[in-house]
Order: sequence, then C-alpha cells, then structure tokens
Amino acid sequence: MAFIFEIEYDAPYRYICDFIKALAEEEGAVVSVVQSRRTITLIGNEADRRLVPFLQKLAENLPASLFTKGSGHRIIDKPMPNIGDEIMPRLPHAIGLCPRCTKEMLDPASRRYYYPFTACNCCGAHYPFFESYPYERTNTLMRFLVPCERCEEELQSNPFRRDYPLISCHACGIPVRINDAGSEHRANDAGSFEKLFEIAAKAIENGKRVRIKTLNGWRLFFDAAQVKTESEKVMLMLDTTKFEYHCAVNKDEVHAVSSIERPMIRAAVSNENLIDLYGKTTPLKYPDDGFTTLLARELMRLGYEHVAYLECDFDTDADCIVDYDVAIEPQRDTHLFIYESGRFFVEGERGIFPFPFERRADRIVVAHEMATVPWREGVLIDRMEKFDSAEASALYLLEKETVPLKHSNTIRFSQETASVLSVLMEHGKERESAIGVYFGEEPTFIHHNGKKPIVAVPAMEFAAGELREKIASLREGSDQLVANFESKYPKLAERLFGSEGARNIFEAAAVIMDLPEKDFDAIGREAMKFQGKGGLQIDTKVDGNRFDPYAFAASLISYRLAGVESVLLAYSIFESFGDYVVEIASQLKVKAKAEHIVLCGRAFGNPSLFSRVQKKFGHQNFLMNRVLPIDRENLLLGALAL
Repeated sequence: MAFIFEIEYDAPYRYICDFIKALAEEEGAVVSVVQSRRTITLIGNEADRRLVPFLQKLAENLPASLFTKGSGHRIIDKPMPNIGDEIMPRLPHAIGLCPRCTKEMLDPASRRYYYPFTACNCCGAHYPFFESYPYERTNTLMRFLVPCERCEEELQSNPFRRDYPLISCHACGIPVRINDAGSEHRANDAGSFEKLFEIAAKAIENGKRVRIKTLNGWRLFFDAAQVKTESEKVMLMLDTTKFEYHCAVNKDEVHAVSSIERPMIRAAVSNENLIDLYGKTTPLKYPDDGFTTLLARELMRLGYEHVAYLECDFDTDADCIVDYDVAIEPQRDTHLFIYESGRFFVEGERGIFPFPFERRADRIVVAHEMATVPWREGVLIDRMEKFDSAEASALYLLEKETVPLKHSNTIRFSQETASVLSVLMEHGKERESAIGVYFGEEPTFIHHNGKKPIVAVPAMEFAAGELREKIASLREGSDQLVANFESKYPKLAERLFGSEGARNIFEAAAVIMDLPEKDFDAIGREAMKFQGKGGLQIDTKVDGNRFDPYAFAASLISYRLAGVESVLLAYSIFESFGDYVVEIASQLKVKAKAEHIVLCGRAFGNPSLFSRVQKKFGHQNFLMNRVLPIDRENLLLGALAL
C-alpha cells in the first residue's frame, strides 16, 4: 500500500521540497516528492520500515514556512507509484537557517561551530554572494575560495550540501574581524569566532554601537535603553517565547516572523517600559542569518530578550565594527502585513526574488532595475544585472523607465495596470473581469474586462508648484483659508507653497500636520497612535470622476487651523481614503458587472487604511497578491498579461 503525505504550499520556491528530499535520502527512506502549484506531495511505501523514523525526523526538522498552509496524509490500497524526481536548476535564495544548520552552528563538536556562513542548499543567505546565472560556484563570490578536503567530501556525500555552491567551513571559509576601540580580533576557527561574538555582545551591553556586516547587509546594533536615536529602530526579538510579552502579536504573527522566510512586521509595543524606547509601534524582526543568530545567543547569555538595530551603510559611525573581506550584495528586507483572513507582502525582495512562474512568455519585461525573462517552461523575475543575456520577441518597459536596452518591438506600460494584472495572474483569473484599485500616491481605478485593462478613474496629477493657487480657487472663502494658514503657520506655509513645495498629497499632508518626517510612512506611524473609535471626514471631493487632492489638502488645513491634533488627522486621512476607495470600487463593479475587486499599491499596507477598507467591503471579497509584494515589483509579472 502507498502512504501519501500532502503539504499545502502556496509558493513556487523549492527549498521545502528539497529539504524533504534530502532528509529522506539521509534517513534511507524510499519516497518520491513532487511539488505542484499549490501542493508538495510525498509518496512512500507504507511497509517501508524506514518510513516512520523518517516522518518523525521530518516533523522535528522541517522548517516552518510562511507558505505552508496545512498538511494531511492517507493510505491507498495500491502499490507505490514510480514517479521520477524532477531535476530543477538551483535558484539563489536569501532566507533564514533551517533547524539542522542552526543546530550544527551551535554544536561545539561541529566543524562549523559559531561559523556565521553556515547554510545548505535548503536554507541560508545565498543571494548576497550571487553574481549571475546560472547559480553555480563560478558565478558567486565564493569562487575565490577553494573548499577543503572535508567540504569536497560533503559536496558528494551530504544530501543537504550536494553540489552546494557556497560550501565552506572554518578551514576553507571567510575569516571575520572585529575592531573594538582600536583593538582588532580576527576569527578563523571555533574558539576565535565564539570570542568575536562575545566581544560584540559585551560591547552592546556596555552601551556601544556595534556595526556588523550581516549576510543581509550592514546593521547598527545597540541597547535601546542606553543609545538614543531619532530614527525608527527595529526591535530584534531574540527569543520566540518573549514575542507576546513585549508586543501585541498573535500566534500567526509569531509564526510568520520566526518562519524560515524571516519577514519583518510592524507590531504594537505592549510592554509599557519599551514604548519610550521603540515607540507605540515598531518594526519587529527575528534573527535571520548566522551573524544575527550568534549575536542573539551571546546577548541572551547576558540576559537580553531583545536588541535594537538600524539598517546602515559601511561608513556609519560606530564604536565597534564586525567586517569581512567579501563585498556582498544583499536584497531589501521584506515587510509582511497580516490580517484576519490572510497576509501580503507590502514591499521588499528577500525571500521573494528570484521568482519563478510557470507560464511561458516570449517577452522580456523591465522595470525598477528588475527583469522578467523566459526561463525553462516559464519565466524568472530577478534583478536585471543577474541576467547576462536573454532573447524574446518583445521588450516591455515601464513608462519613463530608462535602460540601456533596445528592441525593434518595444512596448511601454503603466505601473497601475500591470500591478492589477499581477494580482489576477497570481490567482489564475487574468481572463476574468475585475475592478482594480492601485493606490500608490493616489488611488487609480482600473476596469479589466478579461481581455484588456482600462483606466476607469485616473489619479489627478498633483501640481506642486500650483498648490497654493489650486487651493485658494477651490470655492468661495478658500483664498481666506490659505491666508489664515500663512498667517498662523508661516514656516509650514513656506514649506508647503514655497519653491520646493510638496511632491505629492501625502508629503503635503505631513507638512500641514508638521510631522518630523514628510512622507507617507510618517503619516502611517502617526495614525497608528490613535486610540479613539472614529475619525473626521476629510474632503475627498471627486472632480470629473477623480479624487481631488487640492480639496483634500484644503480640508486638512481647515482642521489644522481648528486645532485638531495630528494623530486624529492622520487616522482620519486613511479612514477617509478607505471610504472613498470602497465607494468608487463598489460602484464601478456594479456598473461594469465585474466578477472581482483587486487591491494593490503600497498604501494598502497601512493598517488604518486597510482595516477601514476591509470593514467597509464587509462580506464582499477582494483579491490581493499572494506571494509578490503589492507594489513596484509585482508589475513584472502583470506585464505578461498585457
């Protein structure tokens, strides 16, 4: 009889499937493992005495993943089918460490004890070392290092590191150095590596700023209670059991942050002692590579449960520096948004790209320094610089994109339409009708009839240099409104209406509210401080079937002159935008008899806006990106449906 074990896995990545295959080989279990679009299926012989021990080992070691939904098994009264394993080219990912590699790195008997570059084919930060396709050692920064005899043996015998392009250990790997107050310590063996991380943790305990070149980029670590900074810091939680003690997070959020994909989320700080240090909300992270994992271990030995860090550059001022002589190229961190019935990535690259998609397209798409190229039986999306060459019958370029590429058949497309189509493609519904809302700086409404997307309600162009004139001429008395604002807040008025001016409606709003930072994210952080039950109605007057940013700005000025606090104003902005989005989208859906509503654009990553939209839609379902981020890079998939 055949034993069938199925895992719901909603992503195109292979590391979970490869982990299962490698563990089965290591345990001597004869199984077939097949990955389809939504499922990983393991098939074995129910009579195989090695099957149960393998499954027990799998339960103990299988990495927790964002994309794993559930699992189940059954036994069928048929012999085990003979299914050949599909050989797939390796792709360089950048994820956390699997339980096996973490255990190896923390085992004093291991030859990789405290070696921060420990990883395998199924885990770790490969991408920072990767230069171009195909992903093999000669195309990585590791080509300058020769594997030692024991690593060479592993390349042949260890199913987790067979032909692993980045294999190394203390004997043949990358030395690391720490410079503390002019005293340098070099690490190239177990003892010296352990000493290095001990020095770094002690420096943080002593109130120093420690700059470390992690595998995910330069980060400045410090004790938030001792080192003050105006910049928003990240809370790095060192122990999974302490998440719910310090932050208002649920089990789904803890699972997400500690998953092997290691995304960042924004969480409310529940420990009152930490609010002065991190604010009422904070970006929340869990150690995501060898460097942060080892630093966390040493800090926990000193009694720390969390530590603060800022992303920084190689020349950021610091008291203590950890560095090594390899110029890595890390990806941008991913920011995850979790809500009652789902989740989506707001932005970022790490853990998402390279992104394979099983749909063949004879075209190349280029946008935001990334590219979609034909690959095997589908396409691959990654940074443009990673592809040496590619051939296609057409080149699709984002509007205003300037790249050193030429093609006789070049087609321009917009961010808005391609982003909406990316959502439909991820759900396999690109041939169905939909009303799409793209909300980057201002909402744009798209009608897709199943064949072609058409802008139904465009965003109104924001003319910064004409802001004063536009507001003053809105209606009777508007000129006096502007005059009163200039009289009461002359510096803000100069910043708002002056030669530099605000570049978009959110920057204008931040200026009117006099926030320290003048951008969308600053308004979002301010809105999350609101503890009330409802906001004010900000004017979203539609001018010619379009949102009017000047009426919106005038409304904000009126409230500011009336003494309304910035926290309430910020919350009201997103609440009013939410009402506007739902009203227009719902009207268009009925009018066009569309089947779906699609939401995309980074604005929906704001909790105040999203919760309002979700509440207003009620039981009416809407679609969002499943794996790709909801803005920017998602269009590289959507352009395939144009």
